[in-house]
Amino acid sequence: MKKNLTKLTMPIVKHNKLLLVLGGMMAFTIGLHQLLSVVYVAQAGVSVEESSIPLEEDKLLVNQFKDIVFGAHAVYVYDLLENHILFAKNEDERLPLASITKLMTALTARDYMNESTVVVISGDDLLTEGDSGLLVDERWRLGDLLQMMLLVSSNDAATAVSRLVGSGGQDSIEPSIARARFIQMMNDEAEKLGLVSLEFSNESGLDIKETENESVLVRRAGGFGSARDVAQLASVLWKKYPDVFEITAHKDVRMVSQSEITHSLINTNEITGRIPGLMASKTGYTDLAGGNLVVIFDISIGHPVVAVVLGSTQKGRFEDMGKIAKTVIGLNN
Repeated sequence: MKKNLTKLTMPIVKHNKLLLVLGGMMAFTIGLHQLLSVVYVAQAGVSVEESSIPLEEDKLLVNQFKDIVFGAHAVYVYDLLENHILFAKNEDERLPLASITKLMTALTARDYMNESTVVVISGDDLLTEGDSGLLVDERWRLGDLLQMMLLVSSNDAATAVSRLVGSGGQDSIEPSIARARFIQMMNDEAEKLGLVSLEFSNESGLDIKETENESVLVRRAGGFGSARDVAQLASVLWKKYPDVFEITAHKDVRMVSQSEITHSLINTNEITGRIPGLMASKTGYTDLAGGNLVVIFDISIGHPVVAVVLGSTQKGRFEDMGKIAKTVIGLNN
């Protein structure tokens, strides 16, 4: 079913690579990512050394978290500046990721293909579950489509990206073969990063429906991983390609594709305005996974923390993350 997104009335600001307008009052922000309205212009990818979150649990701040009840099955909170764990619960258990999978989709795509590469949406791309408003033959810059994919968790966009990158841009390659190649590239990327719990069967994280003995419907997750490895994956994407990931700190965005089609987009993260210093976020939800959420936020200028909740509920993931943000920010005050 198509989403009816509210049309924004703010004037459009043009840029030679990307047109983005975030609804409401215009303001460039530094460290004030909790504001819901800014003008955001994506820049070229910045090459940054990939961070490595140590496997050792340096310290657990048990006293601050001991009375907090989380609905999520797994929770992991890590201080990226001081390199230590703030809280962990079932952090190494391998769980379904749902659309958290798209973090690896974005990382792999940018590692293998230039952000300026043009993606043409095909009819097959739009057969994927969900409708994010993309149109057949619509043209997008790869970097812009990845932003859109992460912001609204577009399965259609993930399929288009997978097909393009997996084919190396060659139209002669069968889409199913191209997608299979891309998914292998995703798994190779996880292995290269040492994220041993991560495993992907598709580019979107959607549950895969199969039949067994021609009658029994069986579901399996499109992606698996631990909260600890998801935290590292998110931190690598954020440090290496901030232009792709940081758009997810905003509540709503207006984007214009290369085909001059305007898309008014609403973030799937419902609490973007309630986490001070929010810099990036990604949601995930399927029947098998339950509610998942990963966020990166500053507890002070230049002091980022990554937090992950897996196996919560559709609403509970936001409540869990609100508790984490309140507690961690309180530790710094």
